[in-house]
Amino acid sequence: MLEEIRARALDFASYVQKADMNAPTMKENFEDTRISEKDREYFDRLAARLPKGAVSVLALSESWCGDCVENVPVFAKVAQEYPFLELLIVPRDTNMDIMDRYLTNGKPTIPVFVFFDESGEEFGRFVERPPGAHKFMEEARSRLAGLPPEEQKKGMYKARADLRKLYKAGLRDETIGAIRGILEKKYGS
Repeated sequence: MLEEIRARALDFASYVQKADMNAPTMKENFEDTRISEKDREYFDRLAARLPKGAVSVLALSESWCGDCVENVPVFAKVAQEYPFLELLIVPRDTNMDIMDRYLTNGKPTIPVFVFFDESGEEFGRFVERPPGAHKFMEEARSRLAGLPPEEQKKGMYKARADLRKLYKAGLRDETIGAIRGILEKKYGS
């Protein structure tokens, strides 16, 4: 199955080049992503043990999705700096047969990042956004519940704009922490 995914996958540069939306923002997010010393120490230790491409990460994504625009560049930065990670970006909308294998609660939620070991066995998933971002969006939905639909729509638009600021202020670190957490469950600390 990984070979089928690889055949359809794009690397980050190709994905951004083909993006019909948000390409400048994804490039900026990639450039702005920094890996903390604590996380860097872990990734360095793991890189000393694992060969290039030992961990394949399927990223089902679309450039119109705000969570993809924020999180795909973070995964791409970690993969660029640590080649034991192979990032395989597959556009969801033209690969629904692959998406259908990785539904979240029966829905084609994106982004979904699926981690595979060298034998092709899945060992972890990161879906949509890190915990702090989930909490922020849940709170926004709760605050807007009961308002007229048009006000809810405006409120969610503002919440998404605020969420982008939160990614810049530290939620990218949560995404990197989630990557690390998945890897620690498989490979230890």
